[in-house]
Amino acid sequence: MTNLKSVVKDAGPVTEALYLACFTCYVIFYYLQTTTFALRVPGALYAVLRGVLTAVVLFRLYTLRKGLPRGTAAAVAAFLGLGVFFLASRGDTMVLDAALFTAGAYGVSFKRIGMLYVFTGCFISLLALIFSQTGYIPDYQFNTNFGDKFTFRHSLGIIYPTDCFAHIFYLAVTYFLIRWKRVTYIEIAAAEAVFAVFYYLTRARADMIAGTAMLLIMLILKITGFRELKIPAKVSKALAAVFMPVCAAVSVVTIMFYDETVPWLNNIDAKLSYRLSLGKVGMELYGFKLLGNSNFAENGNANGGVRDYAYVFYDSAYVKYLYKYGIILLLVLFVVYALIGSKMVKSGMQYGLLFIFLIASTYIIEHHMLELSYNITLLALTADISTILQSSHNINNKSYNGIITKTT
Repeated sequence: MTNLKSVVKDAGPVTEALYLACFTCYVIFYYLQTTTFALRVPGALYAVLRGVLTAVVLFRLYTLRKGLPRGTAAAVAAFLGLGVFFLASRGDTMVLDAALFTAGAYGVSFKRIGMLYVFTGCFISLLALIFSQTGYIPDYQFNTNFGDKFTFRHSLGIIYPTDCFAHIFYLAVTYFLIRWKRVTYIEIAAAEAVFAVFYYLTRARADMIAGTAMLLIMLILKITGFRELKIPAKVSKALAAVFMPVCAAVSVVTIMFYDETVPWLNNIDAKLSYRLSLGKVGMELYGFKLLGNSNFAENGNANGGVRDYAYVFYDSAYVKYLYKYGIILLLVLFVVYALIGSKMVKSGMQYGLLFIFLIASTYIIEHHMLELSYNITLLALTADISTILQSSHNINNKSYNGIITKTT
């Protein structure tokens, strides 16, 4: 029995390494699907990867189960249960994949996960940029009008311009989250310069606004030395719990009250790429159900199409997931992000709530909440965020040098 316990204990680092390997492979596989590279991974490899990941998750949860808070354990169990349901009933793997990686991240350094994601994402995005501009893969271009100007939106080797900038935005969110207090003014300025270039080429307004807001937050925090806010922990946790549901309510209520006979609403709808009118049609088609709709159409043209829109896609994560997966999954995701916020407050990362608020706001007009090739913040539910704080503590003790600081 003693030898068995010793083996289980020693297997911890091995399963963590396997988890990180599975995560890296998954990001590579699905990141490539968002590019215009012709390379696609055979479906059998996904099945093997998911099988290995499931084994790793079960082992890690069994060996580390005593340290998992009850609320987190319940959220993970509900998340996994829904993932299994959608896989078994519809063949949909997105929820299960997100749930498995969230569960498997328990005890794994979020900093390590983030570094792997940033490196992998930057490398693939750079390859897509280079190959698209040298003619080896397509650089999809879309005609658009900005004010009185007629211009092209470039996808830069990604499947769509807004998806291109979304990658850059989420890479930046992860980078600055794991850098935290170690961030420098040069990094902030460089990130804004990158945002400006990608905005000029993609004209993705929402990501530009969100990215600039994030950098402004980081700049203010840097100037003030990350001075602690004098806000009670209970208030911070309450804000973390209600902010995402409020954003979802804004998305849904706006669609509910959209009226195509009102000119000023039509003007807003046009500026939002027809998100309101398409969402209204989706509401008529699908309604609000506990477990969504198995016949949900990704392009917004279910049942042969109802109307002819210039842009037919459900961009809002709240709206899309409500129609596709239903009320229960949205509620579980609200709980997950509330627990992430609470965890940040307890760990001394009160400012991390600003990242949660920013991301929750972007979900009003973007749909990447469960897509780990874009957004990995879900993994903070179970991952170890103490390594970020330890690195920041080193900064406070002046144990660093250079522009890009080094932990000690």
